[in-house]
Amino acid sequence: MGLFDAFKAKTPELTPRLSLAVSLLFMMSADGVIEQEEIGVLLANLHGDQRLLDDAISYGRASNIGEFLASSATLLNEVQKHCVLLNLADALLSDGNAAAQEKNLFDRFLKTWNVSETDFKPYLDIIMRKNDHSVLGN
Repeated sequence: MGLFDAFKAKTPELTPRLSLAVSLLFMMSADGVIEQEEIGVLLANLHGDQRLLDDAISYGRASNIGEFLASSATLLNEVQKHCVLLNLADALLSDGNAAAQEKNLFDRFLKTWNVSETDFKPYLDIIMRKNDHSVLGN
């Protein structure tokens, strides 16, 4: 134990709920910019839970995306993975534009969590329709 190790924050234990928050943070920062719409999606998903947000930030700082994906792949069941993926898709499409980095990261989630694009596409189509407010007119 080093002299200053006592001052290091302990990395929170990964849980399904924390996995959602960490996933959202990784996705929102994938393109290097967190848009206002993305912050709204994050806050809505966390239901104002500041401790969860703080834990997600701590976990994200202590691990890289590869470590997180590997850990969450074994932690989450199929229903939980789909829940997180649906929220990720909604977040990355919330600003009306999915950046290449966001698409690549989403594909990485799918692959690591063993969810096929074919199986997920119908859900993505619904989210895209939900976010297309142009159909409502002026």
